[in-house]
Amino acid sequence: MQIQVIVEQERDNAIEEIRRIHAVMAQLGYEGRTVFAEAYGADGLVQILEVRGSGGQGEILVMDCSREQIQAVLEWQSCDDEGEFEDLVIHLVRKA
Repeated sequence: MQIQVIVEQERDNAIEEIRRIHAVMAQLGYEGRTVFAEAYGADGLVQILEVRGSGGQGEILVMDCSREQIQAVLEWQSCDDEGEFEDLVIHLVRKA
């Protein structure tokens, strides 16, 4: 599992990075794979990512993550000892 945390202080830089990720995801056929973190608590976010990863999604963009949510996802990553999500890529965009 690869996790990229996007913590751009400049809003314009963050928007450009999100657009770039969306363009790459569209080219790879991963459109519509965005999760909006404000709809979940930290544990709920990990659960939805696990469901999507188990369902075959290879790349997921998560918008507006809190520090607690990012920490929960990083802890989940460290517990993936079996390598079930080895090919999963998650982009976490931190809430400004």
